[in-house]
Amino acid sequence: IIVLVFFVFCFVHLTVGQSDDAFAEFDTDDAVIISDDDSDIEVEPQVDKRSQSRDASHGHEYDPGIADDLEHTQDDEDEDFEGVSASDFQGNTGSGGSGSGGSNPGSKDTGKKPELNIVNAPLNIRGRWDDYYLEIIGLIGVLVYALNFYTGRSINNRLANAWFEHHKALLSDNFVIVGDDGVSKEVSEGNLVKESENKFVLWCTGRAGCNGMKIEIKLLRRQDLISVISQLIKPQSDTITITVYLSPDDMDSVILAVVPKKGLKRLQQDIQDLSHFAIERKADKFGLPSQIGVLAEFGEVANDFLSNAVCKTIAENLDTFDSFHFSDYYTGYKLSQDNQTEAERPKPQKNMIFNYVVPGSGKRTKSSIMHTTEPLLRMTLHLMTKVNKFKLSKDNKAKAEKHRIQVEEEYLKQTHAQRQEAAQARRDEKKRLEKRKKYRLRLCVDTTA
Repeated sequence: IIVLVFFVFCFVHLTVGQSDDAFAEFDTDDAVIISDDDSDIEVEPQVDKRSQSRDASHGHEYDPGIADDLEHTQDDEDEDFEGVSASDFQGNTGSGGSGSGGSNPGSKDTGKKPELNIVNAPLNIRGRWDDYYLEIIGLIGVLVYALNFYTGRSINNRLANAWFEHHKALLSDNFVIVGDDGVSKEVSEGNLVKESENKFVLWCTGRAGCNGMKIEIKLLRRQDLISVISQLIKPQSDTITITVYLSPDDMDSVILAVVPKKGLKRLQQDIQDLSHFAIERKADKFGLPSQIGVLAEFGEVANDFLSNAVCKTIAENLDTFDSFHFSDYYTGYKLSQDNQTEAERPKPQKNMIFNYVVPGSGKRTKSSIMHTTEPLLRMTLHLMTKVNKFKLSKDNKAKAEKHRIQVEEEYLKQTHAQRQEAAQARRDEKKRLEKRKKYRLRLCVDTTA
């Protein structure tokens, strides 16, 4: 806001200054006096002493005959002064008035018209600084953008490193390798991979019951001046996303999501596994706050995972908790069936996704508050262990398998027409090529005959 006010102030100040001095260059020291009578015009020309001294030094004198010839020629060609004779003009100059002060002192005939003198007009060569106000404002904008870029980048780096340092000990106790860069051939640790100026990734592996865990620290775009201005209008927060990748034997048929209640319907419509399998459950039954909603395939799953300890942790850290989603049939968000082919369909995976928020709404986010997500990280590790031990009952297991078979059949029906159209297009293309080949053979036979 301060930068915008400064820009507006500079623009108004420069515009007013420029309008005041727009006619300053026309102000001269020459005195021009015009009376009411058209016949009385007094002009005080500035005599060029340098030209007079130069003419005198070269020995040139004023020739009345040449001056009269030039005067008569000019009067004949100039239509604006038609009707004015040379004698009238010459008579005014010779009357001894104040306007005859420009006569050449070196000429013998003082009653003749004085020679033409060159007036030394002031030259405005130097440009004023307010003539370049657009360039100055542009330069200030570039400097402000560059300063904001380096400042925002350093803040994001400091916040990401602070979060890693606060949680490094807890992660090291549960994983053998914390911070592998994934590039070097040898195993490395303690590397916080920087994917962009506001996104950092931490890989953890070496734990029984999971293939690995990826932690994404998604910070605000503090290095972008436009994003900083939009943050003032619509505040957002830094987020922490934890994705746990499980093997087929590490997780039973589980579909569970604990999300904000205001976005529950939208997520249920957009995410494929939630739209096919999950049903909304009553959150009051588990002691969760009223702004939290629950989606689960079976009540057995919700009762087992939403224990008193988990619900208490969510209620105590409501300002940092956003959502979590467990699925053994995760395929992401829905795609348009018209544009999606069978080959492009993602393969179902078994994942656990946790979304947490750093408090402060981006304005008061400091390195000292990055440890506030530690209780939720402990809850994440607890739920990872619980998923490995959980087993559905036989009846629910059979129902879960039946549901997944129905989803596969429904998808095959939706893509069947698309496959038929593709097969028909291939047949039409083959027939067209055969017709073209026969036409070319017939044309060759006709030409040879």
